[in-house]
Amino acid sequence: MAKGKKTGGRQKGTPNKDNPLKCVLRAHSEAYFTPRMQLDNNETMREVSDFDLNMELLDPADRVSAEIRLLEFHTPKLKAVDVDLEAKVAVKTIEDRLRSLCNGDLDLDDDDE
Repeated sequence: MAKGKKTGGRQKGTPNKDNPLKCVLRAHSEAYFTPRMQLDNNETMREVSDFDLNMELLDPADRVSAEIRLLEFHTPKLKAVDVDLEAKVAVKTIEDRLRSLCNGDLDLDDDDE
């Protein structure tokens, strides 16, 4: 099978089906985060979202915890990567190269230059 050859499934460019539950959740989420004129926690009329009002009710430690948990949805998770940084380099001096050339060795690697 050739790489990149489509063998089944939907045709290219076919849009995803509408998901009614996803639409309801998106609308609820947008309404929760959208600022609107309402009474805040101090009984003052101002433009504020329900999210902001709820965050103001939390103590500082819980507010930070909530912000961190929300950031997990917007920040990609990084994977741990093991890296072997050991370099195996054969150091050749100009004398070593001349000696090998005199012996008839044609060891002319580009990395040695």
